[in-house]
Amino acid sequence: MHRGGMVIVSNRAPVTFSRSESGERTYSRGAGGLVTALNAVSRRAEGALWIASAASEEDVRVAREPGVCEIEDLRIVLVEHDPSAYDLMYNHLANPLLWFVQHGLYDLPYAPELGGETLRAWEEGYLPTNRNFARATAEALSGLESPVVLLHDYHLYMVPELLREEVGEEPLISFFVHIPWPEPGLWRVLPSYIREGVLRSLLRSDIVAFHTRRYARNFMASAAELLGAEVDPRGGAVRWGGREVWVRSYPISIDPAEFEEAAESPEVLREEEYVRNLPGALLVRVDRADLSKNVVRGFRAYGRMLELHPEMRGRVTFLAQVQPSRGDIPEYAAYAEAIRRSAGEVNEAFGTPSWRPVELSMQDNFPRSVAAYKNYDALLVNAVRDGMNLVAKEAAVVNRKDGVLILSENAGAHEELKDNALSVNPFDLDDQAAAIHRALTMPAAERARRARALREAVLSNTIEDWVAAQMHDMAARRKAFS
Repeated sequence: MHRGGMVIVSNRAPVTFSRSESGERTYSRGAGGLVTALNAVSRRAEGALWIASAASEEDVRVAREPGVCEIEDLRIVLVEHDPSAYDLMYNHLANPLLWFVQHGLYDLPYAPELGGETLRAWEEGYLPTNRNFARATAEALSGLESPVVLLHDYHLYMVPELLREEVGEEPLISFFVHIPWPEPGLWRVLPSYIREGVLRSLLRSDIVAFHTRRYARNFMASAAELLGAEVDPRGGAVRWGGREVWVRSYPISIDPAEFEEAAESPEVLREEEYVRNLPGALLVRVDRADLSKNVVRGFRAYGRMLELHPEMRGRVTFLAQVQPSRGDIPEYAAYAEAIRRSAGEVNEAFGTPSWRPVELSMQDNFPRSVAAYKNYDALLVNAVRDGMNLVAKEAAVVNRKDGVLILSENAGAHEELKDNALSVNPFDLDDQAAAIHRALTMPAAERARRARALREAVLSNTIEDWVAAQMHDMAARRKAFS
């Protein structure tokens, strides 16, 4: 891409600004898989501009300054939103509603209960914040030749339609959905104005992309069933409103060198002293305290394993690194408490004065997480649903003990890694208990074979490969319709 020809748009920014005690402006790099992935895109597309929400007070000051903010190798435009509108978008519609529907988290006989507050969150929150993004993007595109816009994730579903209203058909728009796209029936939970609005908007893109082939198929089925669009599943295309939209899957990955370097850092080496001193074999999980991660069932499955196999008591420790997440949303606060309670129940039922079955840490401790990656005998990834789950890939790269991956069949990573993982039904406690026991008692030769193949699978599709595949298809799309 030529300099300045690409615009990346995401809710989360690559940096957050603040003020030091001396009053100087400082910044910190953003964390998380999405920011890491988009940094890789930015590196590949020289001069790309990154548009994102202003989150901190200092971010807002930056947003109000004219021009583009240049930080190291990044060119950034921050968008200021009305705080009440952003709150409605983020805390009342995107995360409690879209996230729950797309991950299949609702207990449908009881929730959700939609009505006037849902409509208000859509009209006074989601649409205005998306319109802000569309206008900022339109301004950034002014004067660019053959521009490309990369839109990311469920906070921005209406931007394609609103951007087309601003600038027409000239920019190539690729929209990447980083969370699961469920089957059409789950979309019927949403009011028609949301589900049809989202689909109509996404079909104003040129490419709509997902992490797995399953999500891509579900999207095409949703377009056919809910909008009456013509779909070509084999060719990966949806035809609607006089346009042809390509539907693709690009499984996101990691930068292996980043994790291999982190694994040898002094901070990680210090944390290894704690990890290695835990008694017995090491069962590990590293997750956010999100309902989609299925942490509570993971503890109950572990307890079931100890019940069925009393000989394992005292011979294994479950180290759970669970990061706080969205504590201001009631469902998340309740789930965090359920996580603590379920870990305590296992410890009370099976613990002894010299052995605690579960070691639960509910804080963000990246060095300890990497130390756990290096030393696990078994890694539990039992998500209800997951867009990808990069923990499975990060851990496979740095593990030094031929650790066994126990992987939910509903995690996006399952499509790539299933042949060398132990697949589990995330709702079946006995299935997970059996997999935990098998992982911890697996013969050394089989462990080594599986671990080697997992590592090779990750190394064969890195974050750079993820970017390159998208760039190739965007160039092909431009050529096909020029």
